[in-house]
Amino acid sequence: MESLLLYLSLFLIFLTGWLLIQSISSRFSWSESLGFAFPVGLGLITLLMFVADWTGLGISGPVNAVLTLLLFLAALWLWAFRLKRHLALRAQAAALLHRRNWKPLLSGYNLAWLLLLLVIAYVEYSNFLKTVYFPTYDRDSMAGFDTMGFIAAREGTYRHMSIFDGNYALHIHNPGSYITYMPMLQLAYAYVYSLGAATSKLIPALVYLGFLFGFYGSTKRATCRTAAMLATLGMMMSPEMLSFSSLSNTNVVHACMASAALIYYCLWFRQHRRRYLLLGSVLLALSCWIRIESLVFVGAAFLLVLLRALKTRHFRPLVLPLTALLPILLFTVYAHTGGLTAPSVIIAHPFWDGLKAESVLNGALFLLAKPYYYGWTFPLMFIAFLLNVRHLFLHGDNAHVLLAFFTALVLYFWGLYHINYVWDSLDHVLNYSAKRFLFCFVPVTWFYMATLRPVRQAGRWIEEKLTLLR
Repeated sequence: MESLLLYLSLFLIFLTGWLLIQSISSRFSWSESLGFAFPVGLGLITLLMFVADWTGLGISGPVNAVLTLLLFLAALWLWAFRLKRHLALRAQAAALLHRRNWKPLLSGYNLAWLLLLLVIAYVEYSNFLKTVYFPTYDRDSMAGFDTMGFIAAREGTYRHMSIFDGNYALHIHNPGSYITYMPMLQLAYAYVYSLGAATSKLIPALVYLGFLFGFYGSTKRATCRTAAMLATLGMMMSPEMLSFSSLSNTNVVHACMASAALIYYCLWFRQHRRRYLLLGSVLLALSCWIRIESLVFVGAAFLLVLLRALKTRHFRPLVLPLTALLPILLFTVYAHTGGLTAPSVIIAHPFWDGLKAESVLNGALFLLAKPYYYGWTFPLMFIAFLLNVRHLFLHGDNAHVLLAFFTALVLYFWGLYHINYVWDSLDHVLNYSAKRFLFCFVPVTWFYMATLRPVRQAGRWIEEKLTLLR
């Protein structure tokens, strides 16, 4: 019975996210809606859990089930309201249901695309089974995220958990403590544990599986489907990122949301579709709800919107990337009113330390240049950049993607320079934390390469020669 309730609740979360994405725009493809439905729904249900815990309702299976049902009904009402207002969308849906000739929808698929899909399906099938089969075992999850979710479910609260008591956990208020971490994944794990799950692994497994669909769908917006499928395969074969996708820590889940947000902002910058800006802002807020380091992506997104606003003299969109800060502000108030605090490790004043700056720069170059962790992702990007210099300067080919990429990258390593490492060493942070944070840039890199003009042209030539239906 508990398993049935668990799977039904997860399905309702998925449907909630799907309905909300379709409420933003029915023009999102099935792969985009399928890919981002679960994380969007999960972000909203954890936000409701957060508010419920804050107001004294607590965290329990019955409360979470009721919240899930209410959230689904609200999303269904919003979707129905939007559908009622847009008669043209209903006409499109009716035409799709009564379609007699499906050949135009299937044209363009080719042998190369099919082979790439089969490889991706096999790799992700193996990865998904590995993720859900093995219990949580990595140190970060056991010391923090998974354990916090488990205890929150057992004790019925996140804010007043026993491990947040300084008399019980003596070092809980020290600098760098996990008491200050953004709580989305911990609450997501508390959600499944409260409904009878034996492990939290379903959450990262479903988010990463969905991201493969979402990344393909969003990349296809700016290139041909064959190039998008190749980029999806290249992205998922990044060895360290694929390995970490099976763990219950925050790194890959955060990377999926942060990179998707930046990709949609890049799509909006080039194609000026409001729906891209709205979904990108939702995903950006979601990434901030997972990790506070997403501030660097807020900065990159804000820069793109600012440049477009200066050109069009239309400044209202500047508000949207700033709304992603709301989860951080909300949790800051929550933490300070509940005593979930630790001394700040941020150096807020200007300073110069040549040795520290050199260490940060060398660490960044090492991570980007070596194929140990990300395969050939970043070296291939450098080669693609050199080969595309002519199109870059003549046509501005993907200049906005490069701008967003390097803005976020520079802001991140500048942030590492401005941290006081009283709880750890800089070398350790570069070798472990920074290595995992750069997962966020892997999908953006493959999006950049797949949407270059020569790649688009080559992909279309392949589709023309190897198409399955004409």
